[in-house]
Amino acid sequence: MSAKILEKSRVLFWVVYITMILTAFILPFFSDPEYVISKNTLSELGAQNTPNNWIMNFVFILLALVTFINGYKVLGEHRIQIFVLLIFCISFLLTGIFMHAPINRRVIYDSFQNEMHSVFSTITGISFCTYCLVVSFITRWKHQKLIALSVGVIALLLSYFMFIHSDYRGLYQRGIFIMAFGWILYSFKFYEYVFTKKEYFQLINRNQK
Repeated sequence: MSAKILEKSRVLFWVVYITMILTAFILPFFSDPEYVISKNTLSELGAQNTPNNWIMNFVFILLALVTFINGYKVLGEHRIQIFVLLIFCISFLLTGIFMHAPINRRVIYDSFQNEMHSVFSTITGISFCTYCLVVSFITRWKHQKLIALSVGVIALLLSYFMFIHSDYRGLYQRGIFIMAFGWILYSFKFYEYVFTKKEYFQLINRNQK
């Protein structure tokens, strides 16, 4: 993989990541008047029949795509990790296609879409924590393993806090998004991974020639 292509792909990831953060905190001012940053989630920014909802959903889709593209390039032959990342990215992408119910439930909305959004949101959360776990198996250094596992645990705790402190779920979810994709970006740039068996034997064969 050309280093120049990889760097361009990583820059694109940074652009989408920063766009996600800006959208999370700016779009609420151009959304439903009832929307409150501390209480309402990013999914509700992209909810059905919500002003400018397409912006948040488009960012979800873009973020899912650039995450997998970069991950596929970086993880190489680590197929279990790529598979888990694929599940995470597909489910996250589908949360941008199947939209959440609007804040005002008196507004007509498609309940099937809302249910599907909930299902894919759950899969996204589970697959992200699973990804943190499986990545910890292939990292070369101990501190990288600890960071990966810590990110997964913190994501679980913040998800739990969203339920028990519902008035602050908007802040907790923003924290999850910023931490999760920030860590993914960091790991794609700085993590070092052990060789797979295939890569190891390829290296041995090259040295023997």
